[in-house]
Amino acid sequence: MRGKEALDALAQVDRDLIETRLRLLVDLRAENDLRAMMEYAAEDIVFDVRGNWMALPSMGPIRGKANVARALISLTTQYENLGSTLHDLLIDGERVAMRRTARVRHRGTNRVADVQIVDFVRFRDGLVVSLSEVSDSLALARLDEF
Repeated sequence: MRGKEALDALAQVDRDLIETRLRLLVDLRAENDLRAMMEYAAEDIVFDVRGNWMALPSMGPIRGKANVARALISLTTQYENLGSTLHDLLIDGERVAMRRTARVRHRGTNRVADVQIVDFVRFRDGLVVSLSEVSDSLALARLDEF
């Protein structure tokens, strides 16, 4: 029984680390600190965005740390993240599903909206290796209207 207790304790430490990192990444995104965010990304990270983020040139998967950094810069050039509220957070080993509401301001129209977002994140060795994001396309389209 002692071996199972030790494994359970290690799993809880890993879960706590992932939750702490994920909450930090959400805060760093709201602070627009992309450089700090990228410190928690694996070199081979894949960023797959689904929804109507007009600032991104491609809705398909973006591969590699440098390319993901450029995509995030492009995204934050047009949209300002004013913070997120986490509603649901499910952690299963190194896989995470998170539902949140991000308060977003379009820098061109100056419109502000609450955007529902679901993120699927996979960690490897404490770094993000995969981030898939699905956002409320209608809320984003309303922000984009001139």
